Amino acid sequence: MTVDDAAFLLELARLGETRSWEAGVDVVREGDPADSMYLIHEGELRVVVAGDGGRTVELTTLHAGEFFGELMLSGDRRSATVQTVQRSWLTRVSATEVQILLASRPDLGLRLLQALGRRVRTLTRTVRNLASASVYGRLVGLFDTLAVDIDGQRVVPGPLSQQRIAERVGASKAMVNRLLQDLERGGYAQVTRDRIVLLKRLPSRW
Repeated sequence: MTVDDAAFLLELARLGETRSWEAGVDVVREGDPADSMYLIHEGELRVVVAGDGGRTVELTTLHAGEFFGELMLSGDRRSATVQTVQRSWLTRVSATEVQILLASRPDLGLRLLQALGRRVRTLTRTVRNLASASVYGRLVGLFDTLAVDIDGQRVVPGPLSQQRIAERVGASKAMVNRLLQDLERGGYAQVTRDRIVLLKRLPSRW
């Protein structure tokens, strides 16, 4: 998030109502009327859509300093469900308040468009990976995105359940379980409830 992004979010936050949300709560649901947007001050949320056969696909995660619900500017319905992963502090700003602010501050409208552009690029990469890569390839891509260096090791921090991994890569939980077991047996990863340690570079194919 840039300084300009922070200024934009600060301006919006002054117009809304801030409250806390417990973990595991749907803040907005796919298909609901889009009448507001939300600013994230603290916590983590995930963006999911309903896939074929009732399967849930997780598109991305959101953190402090980000926002969601901006499609309310089109007056349409919610295109995805946003659910809290951990306790979060959010500010809800109505569509009317956002429109009034953007009409009086065109520079903030530009910031919003730039942020939307970055989000579209991220979602495009996600969809491209889902469409073109194997389940294993998508799993490697997810680990590459999430992994951080801790004490000289590449670690995918958690907790990150096999169900959530399955939703992120568009696969079944059983398939994810099998791949993780194979990686452990091959000495490539150490999987615990709290994190996944990548012991060596994952092969490009499995």
